[in-house]
Amino acid sequence: MPSPDRAAVTREAAATCGGCGLACDDITAVLCGVGDLRRLVRTCPLGDAWFAERVGPVPPPARIDGREAQLGRALDEAATVLAAARAPLVYGLGQATCEAQRAAVAIAEALGAVIDPASSQLDGASGLAYQEVGGSTATLGDVRDRAEVVVIWRADPAITHPRLFERLRLPAGGRALVVVDEQPTETAAHADEFLELRADDDVTALWTLRALVREAQIAAGAQLERPLSELAARLRGCANGAILHRLDGHVEALALHALVRDLAKITHIVAVALRRECNAAGADQVLAWQTGYPAAVSFAGGYPRSSPGELSAAAVLARGDADAALVVASDPLEHLPAAAAERLRTIPVVSIDARATATADAARVAFTTAAPGVHQPGVVHRLDGVPVPLRAPLASSRPTQDGVLAALAGRLVAAEKAPA
Repeated sequence: MPSPDRAAVTREAAATCGGCGLACDDITAVLCGVGDLRRLVRTCPLGDAWFAERVGPVPPPARIDGREAQLGRALDEAATVLAAARAPLVYGLGQATCEAQRAAVAIAEALGAVIDPASSQLDGASGLAYQEVGGSTATLGDVRDRAEVVVIWRADPAITHPRLFERLRLPAGGRALVVVDEQPTETAAHADEFLELRADDDVTALWTLRALVREAQIAAGAQLERPLSELAARLRGCANGAILHRLDGHVEALALHALVRDLAKITHIVAVALRRECNAAGADQVLAWQTGYPAAVSFAGGYPRSSPGELSAAAVLARGDADAALVVASDPLEHLPAAAAERLRTIPVVSIDARATATADAARVAFTTAAPGVHQPGVVHRLDGVPVPLRAPLASSRPTQDGVLAALAGRLVAAEKAPA
């Protein structure tokens, strides 16, 4: 019979939160027994929701067409679905560990599949722009300790990354915080300056800023010159500065990185993308390490080829090219454009996730795994690219995501070697 004094049997365990790209690693989980999470210390509302999704009731470990199945039978069915596909798609990865991401890339290569992280859909095109034109970046610690001017461009981290100001020690006397957005936001309420800018004007504004910081001649009365001149002066006049951003468009991301490159000739300015998924940066980096490209990679020709406009998951699905999909730690039915999501519903899907999702419910085969950061250790890359260890404060008998991927890869290899 349990002791009436439950506090006497509680213990504390270190944890890492995957509620957003900050991957806060200073979380304390207060546990009772081996599997009861009593409370969390230092989490934000996003973190509380992230943990709650992973410790609450979840579907069976394996399902086929919505019905519970033995793990081995589900793995066989998943391998059959993917091996039979002419043009499979591998998608997601942003909530998986780097270990699982690496296994997913290997499966994509073995299948001749297209692989595309969800980050390009959820976080914009900054990763692709970084690869094309290069960039100057920094860790959050560098921004905290060195940046005299912090510009938040087209993002609202007070909502999407609630502990960012705490991590960067903002706002603070002597350091300027400038917010650029279409309308006042919760983040703008903390700013020293708010620059209201229509979303359609991003490219024009960034190119105008480039001219202003280079002190190039601008036609009298040029659009946006006046509101941007003070920001240009701030950026030119500081010894160190940072632009934290979330830009959806590829051209906009290219313009931002070009601005940072121009500023590098004058002062030290860095750009950091405010990614939402805890390992979105890791997905780009693992894919780039394995293939040379951060997104939209096809192995159909037997070698990696990237073409973001052509081979993004949204484009491949909207054209009707993909005839099967492996979705890893993502819920594309909730965030893909309507045409792509509708196509995904018509093809067989294998879902591997720690949560109950709309995509898993609609999948031909669904695996509900142990949750990285809750039941399974691993490594993720924080939004600034810094590797952060995930801990496992709770135990689980469910298979891990990289374990399911490894077992699936083994079956695909065996199927390929089997005589016709």
